Amino acid sequence: MISEFTSDDILFLATILMFAFMINFFLSWLIFAHLSMRPLEKKLKALNKDSISQWDGPGWRVVTYAMKLVLPASFWGKNTMLIDPHLLKELATTKDKTLAFWLMLSGLLFVIVCIWYVETFS
Repeated sequence: MISEFTSDDILFLATILMFAFMINFFLSWLIFAHLSMRPLEKKLKALNKDSISQWDGPGWRVVTYAMKLVLPASFWGKNTMLIDPHLLKELATTKDKTLAFWLMLSGLLFVIVCIWYVETFS
């Protein structure tokens, strides 16, 4: 059955797969930013520990929050880079950590699929 597929069919299916991973990544980004990052920032502001909400590159703030929640707090050592990971983990709920993991995993998978796509079909 696979031998019946042409190279154009395989390229089309691979393109659909790549776009599915891209949409998953973008959705995870938006959902984490709105459902987890905003409440965490409000909690940090209430504690007067917010040093990042005024700063943002092209969405790096979202990635910073997600990385701090996914990686162990001991990974950062004394170099906390804008947010204290210990405090952030204390304030975060299980939902926040799950959404952060989804964001980081979907971003990693999207990059892997893009590299595979380019290497295979160019």
